Amino acid sequence: MKYLLIALLLASCARAPITRIEESMRPASSRPVFTDTLSKESFFIALRKHIDVMKTSRLVMPTMTFGEIKIPKEQYITSLEEIFNHQDSWQSYIYNNFDFMEVYGKDDWGEVMATGYYEPLVKGSKAKNKIHSQAMYSTPVDMITVDLKKFAHKFSKTEKLGVLQGRLENNNLVPYYDRKNIDVDMKLKGQKLELAWVDPVDSFFIQIQGSGVVEFEDGEKIRVGYAAQNGHPYIPIGKFLTDVIPLESMSMQKIKQHLDTLSEKEKQDILNKNPSYVFFKKLDGLALTYAGMEVSDGRTIATDLHLFPKGAMAFLDVEEPVFASIKDLEPISWSPAPRLVFDQDTGGAIRGAGRVDLFFGQGDEASHKAGVMKQKGRLYYLVPKVIN
Repeated sequence: MKYLLIALLLASCARAPITRIEESMRPASSRPVFTDTLSKESFFIALRKHIDVMKTSRLVMPTMTFGEIKIPKEQYITSLEEIFNHQDSWQSYIYNNFDFMEVYGKDDWGEVMATGYYEPLVKGSKAKNKIHSQAMYSTPVDMITVDLKKFAHKFSKTEKLGVLQGRLENNNLVPYYDRKNIDVDMKLKGQKLELAWVDPVDSFFIQIQGSGVVEFEDGEKIRVGYAAQNGHPYIPIGKFLTDVIPLESMSMQKIKQHLDTLSEKEKQDILNKNPSYVFFKKLDGLALTYAGMEVSDGRTIATDLHLFPKGAMAFLDVEEPVFASIKDLEPISWSPAPRLVFDQDTGGAIRGAGRVDLFFGQGDEASHKAGVMKQKGRLYYLVPKVIN
């Protein structure tokens, strides 16, 4: 799972929000110009991994909902598998055999605000030291998860029920510890939950991205992925920095640059503005998405879990940034980069029918692109004609 750094830029929405998944998309008013600027190889590698996990994933619903159209998961998988029989003409086959469903959008049908995420690679230590002073924690055993859907009879039918995270205090359920409680008050100390020790800012941004790789002093690397979250709302710290970073140029790179100018206390005070906290687990392979698939560079997207079907193939028509140098904070241009994608992920700040988050990969180049990515694009879900 991942949390988005620049959600503050996306808070306003001209259209009335929707709450029903049946309202989330409709048949496209016109079919888009369809092409894929990424490699054929990357598509079929991602498609194979996607299908293999989709067959067993309990987080892909047995019936997938595309607006008013409902399709059994098994039938949708069959339609994806058929693409392998048309590899020489894969783009034209998909275009001719799938219908395009435009999403409800941000300001209009089909229109989305596209942002980016990536997998950080950071230096770390197996023990606390002056530089690597912040622990990355596994899930606390005292954190209790309550599925409110099991108490649906206590709520009105119009209320959207999710889950709560809390802990017991004098036999009462109270909210779980927030970021300040964990990082400053050290409420988890002594529970042997530490997976690694890293720089506090690196820890913060790995939590936002939902996964990362930590390289220790001896060269050993561990990959960590999302395991749980403390139940507090995600609040983007950028909204508290608009006096030093103009809103229109807010980016992950500029926020990090500003944090480097602050004292340790000032820095932590800013980080504490976001009470949300992510707990991790060690991974043997690549980072896993919400639906259980491994991430695929440039082809995994995250959307609102309540509005869009996990496991679906989609077409994202978007531009991505071009930099003159890896050291530059601002791109020199934006290049068209339409591609087929797979809806596999979600995140605490990925909310609404006009939002999509694109996974860029691992390392400096991916970080650079994801950090400034906030572009209008168009998103279409693909429904096989033979079923429709």
